[in-house]
Amino acid sequence: MKFQAPVASFIKPLQQLSAVAGGASNADDIAHNLLISVKDNNLFLRATDYRVELSFTTQVSMQSEGQTTVNAQKLREACARLDQSAIAMFSYDEMEEVLTIESGSTVFKVRTRNPADFPLMDQEDVEKSLVIQAQQLRKLIENSTFCISNEDFREYLRGMRFEVEGENLSVFTSDGHRMSINETTLPQPLDGSFGVTLIKPCATELLKTLQNSVGDDELVTLAFSKNLLTTTINNYRLTSKLLICPYPNVRAVIPRQLTVSIPVNRSLLKQSIMRVSVLSSKRVNGITLNFAPGFLSLSSENSEHETASDKISLDYAGEPFEISLNASYVLDVLNVLSQSEIVMFNFVSTTQLASTMVIPQKEDESGVRVSYFIARVVV
Repeated sequence: MKFQAPVASFIKPLQQLSAVAGGASNADDIAHNLLISVKDNNLFLRATDYRVELSFTTQVSMQSEGQTTVNAQKLREACARLDQSAIAMFSYDEMEEVLTIESGSTVFKVRTRNPADFPLMDQEDVEKSLVIQAQQLRKLIENSTFCISNEDFREYLRGMRFEVEGENLSVFTSDGHRMSINETTLPQPLDGSFGVTLIKPCATELLKTLQNSVGDDELVTLAFSKNLLTTTINNYRLTSKLLICPYPNVRAVIPRQLTVSIPVNRSLLKQSIMRVSVLSSKRVNGITLNFAPGFLSLSSENSEHETASDKISLDYAGEPFEISLNASYVLDVLNVLSQSEIVMFNFVSTTQLASTMVIPQKEDESGVRVSYFIARVVV
């Protein structure tokens, strides 16, 4: 195997693929390697962590075809230190099992492993396909992934739930304390309805690929089989296992009627929470929001009885009430809603305060409608 290519043509995809390869737990696992194949003047790079498989294709100047595997981290670091505007020559010595990388006066010789040992995901027949604008999909993922649970005891909370009915797509994520609810209209309606749950690593790699290689208005097709998601985005191909487990009816916990809606300046609230949370209890990171006519008071107290308080003006003329929320959860939401100057805090009533629903006052240009359900904490 021998070929050459501009370093700039593959260095960024190489960085993304090597991050996928680094996900394997065993240091000696061949999944720490990239599968490198060259055929018909095309270079194919493939990485896997057994849950997600990501590949990238680009044209090269080929002298001979072949394939091998090489440690992803070593390959990434070697190529990152080359002149990014230069040409790199790759040659594989099958007898010595060594990949040589040359550019200018720099030469790297890296050990390889048998490509026959590289694990490939089985392909399955496609059962459902969903077509969506790249901008919509990117916004759905950006709005949602921070709410996915990292804990093992409730498996269904470790994914990103897609539910499709006709032209309507709803996406839910939750860690049991907060929930992201996203809705949008698909450019190509589907017959009937279905639901699937993406694993978090899949959503993460999908977002990276969308950010790196596709325009906002381009259409992306997500193909679902019994156990897998597969999509091709420009020169990338992503295959991922789905989360196969029952998903609860999350719509049942969403309040149907919100009678109290209060506009709050997002930037002022964010700054105030960051100040007040300095002395919050580290156990629940709770802050108390006291809504009163004309102003919002924020306060916190820790186990040493140290306190912090702040106040911002508010367009509210109703009955005073208070609710305690996890400061980090509210900040996560405010950071995601950065395009909206005003956010709306919504409640069932001033006496039923088990949670709040936070939504942006202004709908995002992507056409994605988002709201966040945050549960009350006891401080």
